[in-house]
Amino acid sequence: MTNHHLHIVTFDIPFPPTYGGAIDVFYRIQELARQGIDITLHCYYKGDLKRYPDLEKLCRKVYYYPRTTTFSRMLHFRPYAVVSRPVEPLLTNLLQDNDPILFEGLVTCALMNHPQLKNRKKYLRECNIEHEYFHALAKAAHGWGNKLYYWSDAMRLRQFEKIVLHADGIFAIAHQDEQHFQQRYPSVPTTFISAFHPNVITNIPDGLGSYILYHGNLDVSENYNAARIIIREIASRLPDVQFVIAGRYHNHVLDPLLATTDNVRLVPNPDDGTMAKLIHDAQINLLITEQATGLKLKLLNVLYQGRHVVANDKMVEGTDVASLCHIAGSYDEIAQQCREWMTVSVSEKERQTRTNVLNTYYDNAKWCKVLISRLFQ
Repeated sequence: MTNHHLHIVTFDIPFPPTYGGAIDVFYRIQELARQGIDITLHCYYKGDLKRYPDLEKLCRKVYYYPRTTTFSRMLHFRPYAVVSRPVEPLLTNLLQDNDPILFEGLVTCALMNHPQLKNRKKYLRECNIEHEYFHALAKAAHGWGNKLYYWSDAMRLRQFEKIVLHADGIFAIAHQDEQHFQQRYPSVPTTFISAFHPNVITNIPDGLGSYILYHGNLDVSENYNAARIIIREIASRLPDVQFVIAGRYHNHVLDPLLATTDNVRLVPNPDDGTMAKLIHDAQINLLITEQATGLKLKLLNVLYQGRHVVANDKMVEGTDVASLCHIAGSYDEIAQQCREWMTVSVSEKERQTRTNVLNTYYDNAKWCKVLISRLFQ
Protein backbone atom coordinates (compact mmCIF):
# COMPACT_ATOMS: atom_id res chain seq x y z
CA MET A 1 0.00 0.00 0.00
CA THR A 2 1.07 3.60 -0.66
CA ASN A 3 0.06 6.88 0.92
CA HIS A 4 -0.36 8.61 -2.45
CA HIS A 5 -3.50 10.62 -3.16
CA LEU A 6 -4.66 11.61 -6.65
CA HIS A 7 -7.43 13.82 -8.03
CA ILE A 8 -9.02 12.51 -11.24
CA VAL A 9 -11.25 14.82 -13.29
CA THR A 10 -13.45 12.91 -15.76
CA PHE A 11 -15.49 14.07 -18.75
CA ASP A 12 -18.39 11.83 -17.69
CA ILE A 13 -19.38 9.46 -14.90
CA PRO A 14 -17.27 6.41 -15.85
CA PHE A 15 -19.89 3.88 -14.81
CA PRO A 16 -21.28 1.67 -16.10
CA PRO A 17 -18.22 1.19 -18.33
CA THR A 18 -20.16 0.57 -21.53
CA TYR A 19 -18.16 2.61 -24.07
CA GLY A 20 -14.50 3.18 -24.84
CA GLY A 21 -13.75 6.30 -22.79
CA ALA A 22 -15.62 5.09 -19.71
CA ILE A 23 -14.00 1.65 -19.95
CA ASP A 24 -10.49 3.11 -19.95
CA VAL A 25 -11.25 5.44 -17.04
CA PHE A 26 -13.12 2.95 -14.84
CA TYR A 27 -10.65 0.09 -15.12
CA ARG A 28 -7.74 2.48 -14.56
CA ILE A 29 -9.43 3.74 -11.38
CA GLN A 30 -9.99 0.14 -10.35
CA GLU A 31 -6.34 -0.77 -10.89
CA LEU A 32 -5.04 2.39 -9.19
CA ALA A 33 -7.18 1.58 -6.14
CA ARG A 34 -5.94 -2.02 -6.20
CA GLN A 35 -2.37 -0.74 -6.15
CA GLY A 36 -3.07 1.46 -3.13
CA ILE A 37 -3.69 4.90 -4.64
CA ASP A 38 -6.22 7.02 -2.74
CA ILE A 39 -8.51 8.69 -5.30
CA THR A 40 -10.76 11.72 -5.21
CA LEU A 41 -12.92 11.56 -8.32
CA HIS A 42 -14.54 14.57 -9.99
CA CYS A 43 -17.23 13.69 -12.57
CA TYR A 44 -19.21 15.78 -15.01
CA TYR A 45 -22.62 14.53 -16.08
CA LYS A 46 -25.66 15.47 -18.17
CA GLY A 47 -29.29 14.86 -17.30
CA ASP A 48 -30.31 13.30 -14.01
CA LEU A 49 -27.59 12.35 -11.56
CA LYS A 50 -27.29 8.68 -10.72
CA ARG A 51 -24.77 7.46 -8.17
CA TYR A 52 -23.05 4.09 -8.47
CA PRO A 53 -21.79 2.29 -5.33
CA ASP A 54 -19.43 0.15 -7.45
CA LEU A 55 -17.63 3.33 -8.48
CA GLU A 56 -17.80 5.19 -5.19
CA LYS A 57 -16.33 2.34 -3.14
CA LEU A 58 -13.10 2.64 -5.17
CA CYS A 59 -12.61 6.28 -4.19
CA ARG A 60 -12.11 8.35 -1.07
CA LYS A 61 -14.66 10.83 -2.37
CA VAL A 62 -16.68 11.36 -5.55
CA TYR A 63 -17.86 14.84 -6.57
CA TYR A 64 -20.48 15.34 -9.28
CA TYR A 65 -20.80 18.48 -11.42
CA PRO A 66 -23.75 19.03 -13.78
CA ARG A 67 -22.84 20.25 -17.24
CA THR A 68 -24.26 23.60 -18.39
CA THR A 69 -25.60 22.99 -21.88
CA THR A 70 -27.31 26.29 -22.62
CA PHE A 71 -27.00 27.81 -26.09
CA SER A 72 -25.01 30.78 -24.74
CA ARG A 73 -22.11 28.42 -24.04
CA MET A 74 -21.88 27.83 -27.80
CA LEU A 75 -20.83 31.46 -28.24
CA HIS A 76 -17.74 31.24 -26.03
CA PHE A 77 -14.27 31.54 -27.57
CA ARG A 78 -13.35 28.25 -25.91
CA PRO A 79 -14.82 24.97 -27.19
CA TYR A 80 -18.38 24.20 -26.15
CA ALA A 81 -17.20 20.77 -24.98
CA VAL A 82 -14.96 22.62 -22.51
CA VAL A 83 -17.13 25.53 -21.33
CA SER A 84 -20.19 23.32 -20.85
CA ARG A 85 -18.23 21.79 -17.95
CA PRO A 86 -18.25 24.53 -15.23
CA VAL A 87 -15.03 24.91 -13.25
CA GLU A 88 -15.92 27.03 -10.20
CA PRO A 89 -17.04 24.19 -7.88
CA LEU A 90 -14.29 21.94 -9.26
CA LEU A 91 -11.61 24.50 -8.42
CA THR A 92 -12.90 24.84 -4.86
CA ASN A 93 -12.62 21.10 -4.32
CA LEU A 94 -9.22 20.79 -5.98
CA LEU A 95 -7.80 23.48 -3.68
CA GLN A 96 -8.51 21.43 -0.56
CA ASP A 97 -5.01 19.93 -0.83
CA ASN A 98 -1.86 20.06 -2.97
CA ASP A 99 -1.96 16.58 -4.51
CA PRO A 100 -1.55 15.73 -8.23
CA ILE A 101 -4.43 16.12 -10.69
CA LEU A 102 -5.11 13.84 -13.64
CA PHE A 103 -7.41 15.40 -16.25
CA GLU A 104 -9.24 12.83 -18.38
CA GLY A 105 -9.39 14.20 -21.90
CA LEU A 106 -8.67 17.67 -23.22
CA VAL A 107 -12.28 18.75 -22.62
CA THR A 108 -11.72 18.63 -18.84
CA CYS A 109 -8.61 20.84 -18.92
CA ALA A 110 -10.12 24.31 -18.46
CA LEU A 111 -8.25 24.71 -15.16
CA MET A 112 -4.91 23.45 -16.47
CA ASN A 113 -3.53 27.02 -16.66
CA HIS A 114 -5.39 28.49 -13.67
CA PRO A 115 -3.07 30.67 -11.55
CA GLN A 116 -4.22 29.06 -8.30
CA LEU A 117 -3.05 25.69 -9.62
CA LYS A 118 0.25 26.98 -10.95
CA ASN A 119 2.35 24.96 -8.53
CA ARG A 120 0.27 21.78 -8.64
CA LYS A 121 1.32 18.68 -10.54
CA LYS A 122 -1.14 18.42 -13.45
CA TYR A 123 -1.36 15.67 -16.04
CA LEU A 124 -3.49 14.91 -19.09
CA ARG A 125 -4.74 11.43 -19.92
CA GLU A 126 -5.28 11.90 -23.64
CA CYS A 127 -8.31 10.08 -25.11
CA ASN A 128 -7.59 11.03 -28.74
CA ILE A 129 -6.52 14.06 -30.74
CA GLU A 130 -9.71 15.94 -29.93
CA HIS A 131 -9.82 18.35 -32.87
CA GLU A 132 -9.20 15.49 -35.32
CA TYR A 133 -11.91 13.44 -33.64
CA PHE A 134 -14.44 16.30 -33.81
CA HIS A 135 -13.46 16.97 -37.41
CA ALA A 136 -14.25 13.34 -38.26
CA LEU A 137 -17.54 13.59 -36.36
CA ALA A 138 -18.44 16.65 -38.42
CA LYS A 139 -17.89 14.74 -41.67
CA ALA A 140 -19.97 11.81 -40.42
CA ALA A 141 -22.78 13.86 -38.84
CA HIS A 142 -26.23 14.17 -40.39
CA GLY A 143 -27.90 17.58 -40.45
CA TRP A 144 -26.27 20.98 -40.80
CA GLY A 145 -26.81 21.83 -37.15
CA ASN A 146 -24.75 18.87 -35.97
CA LYS A 147 -22.11 19.44 -38.63
CA LEU A 148 -21.75 23.11 -37.66
CA TYR A 149 -21.35 22.22 -33.98
CA TYR A 150 -18.62 19.65 -34.63
CA TRP A 151 -16.80 21.85 -37.16
CA SER A 152 -16.76 24.86 -34.85
CA ASP A 153 -15.62 22.86 -31.83
CA ALA A 154 -12.95 21.13 -33.91
CA MET A 155 -11.43 24.51 -34.79
CA ARG A 156 -11.64 25.75 -31.20
CA LEU A 157 -10.22 22.51 -29.80
CA ARG A 158 -7.22 22.84 -32.09
CA GLN A 159 -6.40 26.20 -30.50
CA PHE A 160 -7.34 25.09 -27.00
CA GLU A 161 -4.94 22.14 -27.20
CA LYS A 162 -2.06 24.53 -26.43
CA ILE A 163 -3.20 24.49 -22.81
CA VAL A 164 -1.22 21.25 -22.42
CA LEU A 165 1.91 23.43 -22.26
CA HIS A 166 0.90 23.93 -18.62
CA ALA A 167 0.85 20.18 -17.94
CA ASP A 168 3.60 18.29 -16.15
CA GLY A 169 3.03 15.30 -18.40
CA ILE A 170 0.76 13.70 -21.00
CA PHE A 171 -0.27 10.05 -21.09
CA ALA A 172 -1.15 9.11 -24.68
CA ILE A 173 -3.47 6.20 -25.43
CA ALA A 174 -2.10 5.50 -28.94
CA HIS A 175 1.36 5.57 -30.49
CA GLN A 176 0.47 8.09 -33.20
CA ASP A 177 -1.03 10.36 -30.51
CA GLU A 178 2.20 10.08 -28.54
CA GLN A 179 4.11 11.26 -31.62
CA HIS A 180 1.65 14.12 -32.14
CA PHE A 181 2.22 15.55 -28.65
CA GLN A 182 5.97 14.93 -28.69
CA GLN A 183 6.31 16.85 -31.95
CA ARG A 184 3.96 19.75 -31.12
CA TYR A 185 4.86 20.15 -27.42
CA PRO A 186 8.40 18.80 -26.96
CA SER A 187 8.77 20.59 -23.60
CA VAL A 188 6.00 18.44 -22.06
CA PRO A 189 6.95 14.82 -21.28
CA THR A 190 4.63 12.46 -23.16
CA THR A 191 4.35 8.78 -22.25
CA PHE A 192 2.42 6.03 -23.99
CA ILE A 193 0.06 4.30 -21.54
CA SER A 194 -2.13 1.65 -23.13
CA ALA A 195 -5.91 1.49 -22.68
CA PHE A 196 -7.23 -0.14 -19.52
CA HIS A 197 -9.88 -2.81 -19.96
CA PRO A 198 -11.88 -5.51 -18.11
CA ASN A 199 -10.20 -8.56 -19.67
CA VAL A 200 -7.82 -10.66 -17.60
CA ILE A 201 -7.23 -13.80 -19.68
CA THR A 202 -8.00 -14.79 -23.26
CA ASN A 203 -11.11 -16.90 -23.65
CA ILE A 204 -11.20 -17.74 -27.36
CA PRO A 205 -14.09 -20.12 -28.14
CA ASP A 206 -13.49 -23.53 -29.70
CA GLY A 207 -15.08 -24.71 -32.94
CA LEU A 208 -16.98 -22.55 -35.42
CA GLY A 209 -19.37 -19.70 -34.83
CA SER A 210 -22.46 -19.11 -36.91
CA TYR A 211 -22.41 -15.44 -38.01
CA ILE A 212 -20.39 -12.27 -38.51
CA LEU A 213 -20.77 -9.67 -35.75
CA TYR A 214 -20.34 -5.92 -35.79
CA HIS A 215 -20.91 -4.11 -32.50
CA GLY A 216 -20.65 -0.56 -31.20
CA ASN A 217 -22.67 2.38 -29.95
CA LEU A 218 -25.02 2.81 -32.91
CA ASP A 219 -26.21 6.20 -31.62
CA VAL A 220 -22.76 7.58 -32.56
CA SER A 221 -22.36 8.64 -36.18
CA GLU A 222 -19.00 6.89 -36.63
CA ASN A 223 -20.56 3.55 -35.68
CA TYR A 224 -23.86 3.74 -37.47
CA ASN A 225 -22.00 4.81 -40.61
CA ALA A 226 -19.81 1.71 -40.24
CA ALA A 227 -22.96 -0.38 -39.80
CA ARG A 228 -24.40 1.15 -42.97
CA ILE A 229 -21.26 0.22 -44.90
CA ILE A 230 -21.41 -3.34 -43.60
CA ILE A 231 -25.06 -3.73 -44.61
CA ARG A 232 -24.71 -2.11 -48.03
CA GLU A 233 -21.21 -3.16 -49.06
CA ILE A 234 -20.24 -6.31 -47.14
CA ALA A 235 -23.41 -8.24 -46.31
CA SER A 236 -24.69 -7.63 -49.84
CA ARG A 237 -21.58 -9.38 -51.20
CA LEU A 238 -22.15 -12.38 -48.91
CA PRO A 239 -25.89 -13.12 -49.19
CA ASP A 240 -25.45 -16.66 -47.86
CA VAL A 241 -23.76 -15.47 -44.62
CA GLN A 242 -25.64 -14.23 -41.57
CA PHE A 243 -24.64 -10.89 -40.04
CA VAL A 244 -25.52 -9.50 -36.60
CA ILE A 245 -25.25 -5.81 -35.71
CA ALA A 246 -25.50 -5.03 -32.00
CA GLY A 247 -25.10 -2.11 -29.63
CA ARG A 248 -26.75 0.88 -28.03
CA TYR A 249 -29.48 1.96 -30.43
CA HIS A 250 -32.15 4.60 -29.88
CA ASN A 251 -32.12 6.75 -33.01
CA HIS A 252 -33.52 4.09 -35.42
CA VAL A 253 -31.45 5.45 -38.31
CA LEU A 254 -30.70 1.95 -39.59
CA ASP A 255 -34.33 0.74 -39.64
CA PRO A 256 -35.10 1.55 -43.31
CA LEU A 257 -31.89 -0.11 -44.49
CA LEU A 258 -32.39 -3.20 -42.33
CA ALA A 259 -35.87 -3.63 -43.78
CA THR A 260 -34.34 -4.18 -47.23
CA THR A 261 -31.92 -7.00 -46.32
CA ASP A 262 -32.51 -10.64 -45.44
CA ASN A 263 -29.15 -11.64 -43.93
CA VAL A 264 -28.62 -8.90 -41.30
CA ARG A 265 -30.16 -9.04 -37.83
CA LEU A 266 -30.15 -6.16 -35.34
CA VAL A 267 -29.75 -6.71 -31.58
CA PRO A 268 -30.53 -3.31 -30.02
CA ASN A 269 -29.32 -2.30 -26.56
CA PRO A 270 -27.94 -5.68 -25.41
CA ASP A 271 -27.01 -6.06 -21.75
CA ASP A 272 -23.49 -7.21 -20.82
CA GLY A 273 -24.43 -10.88 -20.75
CA THR A 274 -26.11 -10.75 -24.15
CA MET A 275 -23.18 -8.86 -25.66
CA ALA A 276 -20.69 -11.38 -24.29
CA LYS A 277 -22.72 -14.25 -25.77
CA LEU A 278 -22.93 -12.51 -29.14
CA ILE A 279 -19.14 -12.20 -29.23
CA HIS A 280 -18.70 -15.80 -28.05
CA ASP A 281 -21.04 -17.24 -30.71
CA ALA A 282 -19.69 -15.21 -33.66
CA GLN A 283 -17.31 -16.80 -36.13
CA ILE A 284 -15.94 -13.40 -37.18
CA ASN A 285 -15.94 -10.07 -35.40
CA LEU A 286 -15.94 -7.49 -38.17
CA LEU A 287 -14.73 -4.04 -37.14
CA ILE A 288 -14.25 -1.13 -39.50
CA THR A 289 -13.84 2.57 -38.95
CA GLU A 290 -13.20 5.69 -41.00
CA GLN A 291 -11.41 7.35 -38.04
CA ALA A 292 -7.90 6.21 -37.12
CA THR A 293 -8.09 7.31 -33.48
CA GLY A 294 -5.94 4.68 -31.78
CA LEU A 295 -7.05 1.54 -30.02
CA LYS A 296 -10.78 0.89 -30.01
CA LEU A 297 -11.60 -0.98 -26.83
CA LYS A 298 -14.21 -3.06 -28.62
CA LEU A 299 -11.34 -4.39 -30.75
CA LEU A 300 -9.40 -5.36 -27.64
CA ASN A 301 -12.49 -7.02 -26.18
CA VAL A 302 -13.10 -9.27 -29.18
CA LEU A 303 -9.44 -10.25 -29.32
CA TYR A 304 -9.72 -11.49 -25.74
CA GLN A 305 -13.15 -13.09 -26.07
CA GLY A 306 -13.87 -13.86 -29.74
CA ARG A 307 -12.75 -15.96 -32.68
CA HIS A 308 -11.43 -14.36 -35.88
CA VAL A 309 -11.21 -10.58 -36.22
CA VAL A 310 -11.46 -8.95 -39.64
CA ALA A 311 -10.64 -5.24 -39.60
CA ASN A 312 -9.69 -2.43 -41.93
CA ASP A 313 -6.31 -0.72 -41.60
CA LYS A 314 -7.64 2.36 -39.79
CA MET A 315 -9.09 0.14 -37.04
CA VAL A 316 -5.62 -1.10 -36.05
CA GLU A 317 -3.55 2.01 -36.81
CA GLY A 318 -1.52 3.11 -33.80
CA THR A 319 -2.07 -0.18 -31.95
CA ASP A 320 0.01 -3.28 -31.26
CA VAL A 321 -2.58 -5.80 -32.43
CA ALA A 322 -2.49 -5.61 -36.23
CA SER A 323 -0.75 -9.00 -36.35
CA LEU A 324 -3.71 -10.58 -34.55
CA CYS A 325 -6.30 -9.43 -37.10
CA HIS A 326 -7.07 -10.22 -40.71
CA ILE A 327 -6.58 -6.81 -42.35
CA ALA A 328 -8.41 -5.79 -45.49
CA GLY A 329 -8.75 -2.55 -47.44
CA SER A 330 -11.48 -2.42 -50.07
CA TYR A 331 -14.99 -3.71 -49.59
CA ASP A 332 -14.20 -6.62 -51.91
CA GLU A 333 -11.16 -7.51 -49.81
CA ILE A 334 -13.16 -7.32 -46.57
CA ALA A 335 -15.83 -9.60 -48.03
CA GLN A 336 -13.16 -12.02 -49.27
CA GLN A 337 -11.52 -12.18 -45.83
CA CYS A 338 -14.89 -12.83 -44.23
CA ARG A 339 -15.67 -15.64 -46.66
CA GLU A 340 -12.23 -17.19 -46.16
CA TRP A 341 -12.34 -17.30 -42.35
CA MET A 342 -16.01 -18.17 -42.00
CA THR A 343 -15.25 -21.90 -42.10
CA VAL A 344 -11.85 -21.98 -40.33
CA SER A 345 -11.38 -22.57 -36.60
CA VAL A 346 -8.86 -20.53 -34.62
CA SER A 347 -5.69 -22.63 -34.45
CA GLU A 348 -3.74 -23.37 -31.29
CA LYS A 349 -0.81 -21.38 -32.65
CA GLU A 350 -3.07 -18.35 -33.21
CA ARG A 351 -4.44 -18.70 -29.68
CA GLN A 352 -0.96 -18.72 -28.18
CA THR A 353 0.21 -15.80 -30.29
CA ARG A 354 -2.81 -13.76 -29.31
CA THR A 355 -2.32 -14.54 -25.62
CA ASN A 356 1.37 -13.59 -25.75
CA VAL A 357 0.76 -10.28 -27.56
CA LEU A 358 -2.12 -9.23 -25.32
CA ASN A 359 -0.23 -10.13 -22.15
CA THR A 360 2.76 -8.13 -23.38
CA TYR A 361 1.00 -4.95 -24.48
CA TYR A 362 -2.27 -4.77 -22.55
CA ASP A 363 -1.55 -5.76 -18.97
CA ASN A 364 -3.46 -3.35 -16.69
CA ALA A 365 -1.21 -3.92 -13.68
CA LYS A 366 1.97 -3.25 -15.66
CA TRP A 367 0.69 -0.01 -17.19
CA CYS A 368 -0.67 1.15 -13.86
CA LYS A 369 2.79 0.84 -12.32
CA VAL A 370 4.19 3.00 -15.14
CA LEU A 371 1.43 5.55 -14.56
CA ILE A 372 2.05 5.69 -10.80
CA SER A 373 5.78 6.13 -11.31
CA ARG A 374 5.16 9.17 -13.55
CA LEU A 375 2.45 10.71 -11.36
CA PHE A 376 4.46 10.51 -8.14
CA GLN A 377 8.06 10.72 -9.37
